[in-house]
Amino acid sequence: MASLIVPPTRPVGFPKTRRGGKHYWTIHTHQNHAFSVKVSENVPTAILGFKDPEDAVIVGKMLETHYMMEKEWPATFGQIHLPEPRSDVALFHLFFRKWDFEDLKVTCTKNFLNMVAIDDIESTKKGFEFNGKMFAFEAPTEFYVGRLAELYEMPSSEPSE
Repeated sequence: MASLIVPPTRPVGFPKTRRGGKHYWTIHTHQNHAFSVKVSENVPTAILGFKDPEDAVIVGKMLETHYMMEKEWPATFGQIHLPEPRSDVALFHLFFRKWDFEDLKVTCTKNFLNMVAIDDIESTKKGFEFNGKMFAFEAPTEFYVGRLAELYEMPSSEPSE
């Protein structure tokens, strides 16, 4: 008895496990404190997400340099003025977190934040130019009602009197 083996009609591969493949990097001083900006009074605060981790490191070095010079973090309302990043600055106060874009969207939505996605940073004669876009995330009212109830039920981190 002879067996007939039929070749596959298309290549067999493993299914993709990543949802979208887009990743962003955020800058943090603490697990729950990401670097964010408030572009104007009538626009919600936005977390900065960097497409390229090297761009996140450049901005992290600018922030650390500012902190070392001024002994405080820069004001993040409106236009931000940061010093030139120094190559000798080690990042002692900051760390970076890699996010899947879908997870970052959910986190921003849960925390009432927009997102500024930095696609690239270009060095110019006047400093650095940031290229990217602003994302505003919204959810149904029921989502926010549930989220506010969840936040209300959380134990306070402030000492009780």
